[in-house]
Amino acid sequence: MVGEEKERNIAQKDKSFRLLLVARVMRSLGISFSSLALPIYMSKLGFSTVLIGLTFALMTVVGAALVFAWGLLGDRFGYKKVVILVEILFAFSALLLSLSSATLPLIIFAAVMGGYGGMGAGGLRGAFGPGLTALVGSIWKGQEERVRKLGSITFIAGIAGIAGYGLLGVQGWLFTTKIFGELQSFRVIYLLTFFTALLAVVSLAGVGESTHSKKEARILTNKSRKFVSKVVASNIVNATGIGIVIPLLPLWFLIRFGYDSMTISLIYAGASAVSAISSYYAHLLTSRIKAVSAASLTRGLNGAFLMAMAFSPLGAIAAALYLVRGLSSGLGGPIRASITISGVSDSEMGTATSLSGVSTRLSFLSSGLGGYLLAVAENSPLVVGGILQLCGGAIFYRLLRGSNDIHELNEQEQASHNIEDGDDLSH
Repeated sequence: MVGEEKERNIAQKDKSFRLLLVARVMRSLGISFSSLALPIYMSKLGFSTVLIGLTFALMTVVGAALVFAWGLLGDRFGYKKVVILVEILFAFSALLLSLSSATLPLIIFAAVMGGYGGMGAGGLRGAFGPGLTALVGSIWKGQEERVRKLGSITFIAGIAGIAGYGLLGVQGWLFTTKIFGELQSFRVIYLLTFFTALLAVVSLAGVGESTHSKKEARILTNKSRKFVSKVVASNIVNATGIGIVIPLLPLWFLIRFGYDSMTISLIYAGASAVSAISSYYAHLLTSRIKAVSAASLTRGLNGAFLMAMAFSPLGAIAAALYLVRGLSSGLGGPIRASITISGVSDSEMGTATSLSGVSTRLSFLSSGLGGYLLAVAENSPLVVGGILQLCGGAIFYRLLRGSNDIHELNEQEQASHNIEDGDDLSH
């Protein structure tokens, strides 16, 4: 009887993971295109680079508040419900952007609801969203297992992201072949992403979620707060650098090298592929060096590659450097996500990941500065942003290298690893 129950739970976990992968494919398709296309779309609508940067900053503030709310709600009512709600909002935002009557206020509202605001690892988008990391952490225990699952999710999302970035090329093809006008071709693809988001919702509905202990503190316990504050401190510096560069990087390729939508989409597709493959093997890196060291090193390299791109004399060299940056970004993403949830109890993972996400998103307010720097000196955002990312990696290592929180919790998780398959998975 016990053996049969264990097999059923293993089968349910396997099914849940497959459904999560399907949902990530659908999300990555839509948000990869949307995040890449939004600054270009706004530029074609006639908005200045400064206004575009300020738009990203404004939607970042509201988005940060939503991310914090998702974490608290997930800890109390379930992480799956939060992930589904996020996908529903993205579907709604895609539908709004597909309207021909789209105005600046409507675009800002849609972007806030959809969770846009720049690309992640090496151009990777859609791998992680509010509630997802906590959902994975609640089902699978142990840092190595979590890195494996998060790495696999990042991998499949990255592969799907190639198609998502390819949609920008499709948009360019629809325009150049005169099938649709330039703005209308953007709206056609946004409508397509509306349907992919609906498919993600359907897939997530079948995922089983493990029950977790009742939340002890209103927000975080003292121990968890101490640990998360270290992660947040590093994220603020790192994300400020990212905010200056990444949201407007497609526009930088357009201004600096005159690349069209198809060329930019190919660059991001390549970076997404590199990030995806490297993220799949992230657990091999943590088996050789400590997780904190690996996360710090990859974060620092991300900044170094951005700085190198700024001094690239040719667009091909800049694109190649961005692809190489995808290697370090892909390796570091799952590791940092696992570190964040490994330092808190299972009833606080939603709040912990949300606070980490909030610190990142609020720091993206620097996108307003990025728009200004891009207007003054086109290479300056990459230099300034790269330096801040280097500092972010160093701070991460300095604050977390001596922490025992991760090791203590890992020992508890490994001790319970033999009974985790008996966890209750509810729908």
